[in-house]
Amino acid sequence: MEGFNTYIDLLDCSGLTGFFYKKGEKRILKRKEFFLRQNDSSLYAGYVEKGAFRLTRIGDNGKEAVVGYSFEKEFICDYSSFLKRTTSVVNIQATTESVVYVVSLSDYLEYLNTGPEEQRFRHKAAEALFEMVYMRLLESYCDTPEQRYVKLMQRCPNLKEKVPLKEIASFLGVTPETVSHIRKKLSYPEKS
Repeated sequence: MEGFNTYIDLLDCSGLTGFFYKKGEKRILKRKEFFLRQNDSSLYAGYVEKGAFRLTRIGDNGKEAVVGYSFEKEFICDYSSFLKRTTSVVNIQATTESVVYVVSLSDYLEYLNTGPEEQRFRHKAAEALFEMVYMRLLESYCDTPEQRYVKLMQRCPNLKEKVPLKEIASFLGVTPETVSHIRKKLSYPEKS
């Protein structure tokens, strides 16, 4: 979905996408099937040809929080744990039947080291991911829930058709009732 994972908009991913199609193994995941579970080894990265995934984390309190999504023509993995060969800190679960091309870390690193263009892509990707995460962090500290909701809907106007209200609320760090109140307020603004 255009606008959700803003790092994609900052990169030309055609080379990497071609690599996933050429070298990757095609996998079909059913709705609610896990691509990766929290605390499991993060062995693969994927390119989503069709479908959607939600990224969640179970906190120490046992509550699940939605921390992200990956949609068609985007990549999925727990990037940090994938690169470091550590266990995943998130769950990645299909929200619809999905088609993914997966590659191993060794294949991915081999691709990134094939030439100067791939090296530049690696650095640009790291910068773009950092920028996206940094902006989300700033929004979480500095913006009101309403401002965060409005920005999210401006970036991804179709999100509310693809993602339940409860999950949008979790992603924004608020209750579903807060999102309902915000939607109602935006639909019927107070008259002065």
